Amino acid sequence: MEFNMSMVVPASPAELWKTLLDVPSISSCIPGCENVKEIERLATYKATVKQKIGPFKVEVPADIVVEAITEPSNVRIRATGRDKFTGTRLTAILDVNVTPEGSDSTLAVDAKVDIQGRLATMGLGVIKRRVDQNFEEFEIKLKGLVGAA
Repeated sequence: MEFNMSMVVPASPAELWKTLLDVPSISSCIPGCENVKEIERLATYKATVKQKIGPFKVEVPADIVVEAITEPSNVRIRATGRDKFTGTRLTAILDVNVTPEGSDSTLAVDAKVDIQGRLATMGLGVIKRRVDQNFEEFEIKLKGLVGAA
């Protein structure tokens, strides 16, 4: 599955980039993201993502690797994990891009997600609705975070 999302953020590209690299702060904007641990700065992390999707409650301990970073405009992240209850395996590759938009910035996220297991039986429509809801919540929290800075 592929998802493409973007938003205009009321911050300069430099300010937004600084926020994106502040992993504890940015992870607080991600719905269901908990227990973030930095293994190596801007390289490897661990986190747990909890979500309710349809009738399933998933809890995915994830290994997160920063595959590429081009300051101050692009970062590629790969997250992999397996839900211990449903056995669902997830792999997500996120390309995050920051571009100027007047005095603000555009944040674009291109995501490729591979879901294998029971959660995959929910179908694209149910999963897409959850992704859209999460992105809306992320956008609200991120705009609040940069507005408070």
